[in-house]
Amino acid sequence: MEKTKNSVKWAVSSHVRATYTADGAALLDIDKGMFYSLNEVGARIWVTIESSSTGITLESIVGALETHYQIPRQQLERDTTKCLENLHRMKLIHRNGLVISPESGFARR
Repeated sequence: MEKTKNSVKWAVSSHVRATYTADGAALLDIDKGMFYSLNEVGARIWVTIESSSTGITLESIVGALETHYQIPRQQLERDTTKCLENLHRMKLIHRNGLVISPESGFARR
């Protein structure tokens, strides 16, 4: 059964550290030794996820963004979904507390 967008909770991966600047944020993946940069909106998405210790849904992230930007909700949802997909693909965030080990393909908590 496929999970709906409202049941998936996003969380920051434990191997990522963030620092914030006036222009956005810089992320360090300490496992890979890679730096990533986020613009202002990406940084706002990141801090929203980071501030929720138990994970946060797309709907809740979009709700938080609505308080900062005068953009139609559908546009915020589309853009946030793309950002989450990119962060997930780079293994900077994960869904519902599960992380897929790239070596084994098995999920670990």
